[in-house]
Amino acid sequence: MDLKSLRKKIDEIDDELVDVISRRISLMPEVAEVKRRENVGIDQQDREREVMVNIRKKALEKGLDQDFMEKIMSEIITESKKIQKRNM
Repeated sequence: MDLKSLRKKIDEIDDELVDVISRRISLMPEVAEVKRRENVGIDQQDREREVMVNIRKKALEKGLDQDFMEKIMSEIITESKKIQKRNM
């Protein structure tokens, strides 16, 4: 396979990543509404720890660096909370 073909595959995967993150982020207004209705705060440390444990486990299973994956998820969670705050 040549570099051009590899880059095309990478671009396709990047598109998939954006799509998946978009799907996750699109749930945040609804999450905010449920949290508001149930009088639950945006910051849920237990849930964040649970997500990080799961991410680290999945990373290990896939042979990925756990710290790297945790950093990515941390950024996604930060953005998710920003959107929730705007929708509370």
